[in-house]
Amino acid sequence: AIFFSFNSTADADQNGPVVVIDEFGSVVDRTIIAGIFVQQNDTDSESSSCEWSASVPRDSGQGQGAGTEVTKEIGSVSFRLYDRACAGEITTYYWIPEVSSEQIARSAASVVYDSIPAPFGDFAPPARQGLINVGTWFWVQPAVWQPKSVTAWIPTPQGPITVTTTATPIKLILNPGDGFRGSGNKTCIGPGVRWTELIGDQLPSPCMYTYRHSSAINSSGLFSASVSIVWRVTWRSSTGATGTLPNVTTSSSHQMNIREFQALVTS
Repeated sequence: AIFFSFNSTADADQNGPVVVIDEFGSVVDRTIIAGIFVQQNDTDSESSSCEWSASVPRDSGQGQGAGTEVTKEIGSVSFRLYDRACAGEITTYYWIPEVSSEQIARSAASVVYDSIPAPFGDFAPPARQGLINVGTWFWVQPAVWQPKSVTAWIPTPQGPITVTTTATPIKLILNPGDGFRGSGNKTCIGPGVRWTELIGDQLPSPCMYTYRHSSAINSSGLFSASVSIVWRVTWRSSTGATGTLPNVTTSSSHQMNIREFQALVTS
């Protein structure tokens, strides 16, 4: 009879009983539908003491045989069974999907999206102290304007395939919130320039918008503005394949109080 030796004597002597855990941490039919492994930093990477190998059928009387690798189909996806053996740990078995590099990249991308910080905007003059006909500088902190990468991988009979997905900020957009009375969104490349007193009030910024109307025209007395970053998402596989995924936009909301400057003339 052919069976899978999930409790072989050798394994039991060295590491205790061999178990197979599912993706939620519980034993289900002694197998796991594993999906794709994702790491966000070096500490998440697979230990060098662990070895992955494609499982093969075992014969109850003959021991492990030279049969074909173990596979199964779930819907339209093919899975192959793998052994994961780590020094000092119980051997586990995983059903790994046979997927393309792009599918691995999409799994990593879902983690990348969660790691992108909100692009809270800064303004000069401050958001609640704006003036008409005076350029409003806007920018985000440099720490926000950094690529975010996540690496995902799956074992294969030829060795692991890794795919790194990276989200890179490419442009900053201000929706000033003044609607048809304004000149529309202002887009600039880069995080903008932080205004300081040393710069003064005369120099322009590549990320600057000039309001022509007071926000008092709205019942709230404010313009509902937003600052957004557009991120380009790309991936690169250890096989040499590369590709792109749809851009991602993150935004933050800001209430702008824009006043009309009143000059006082005395004789």
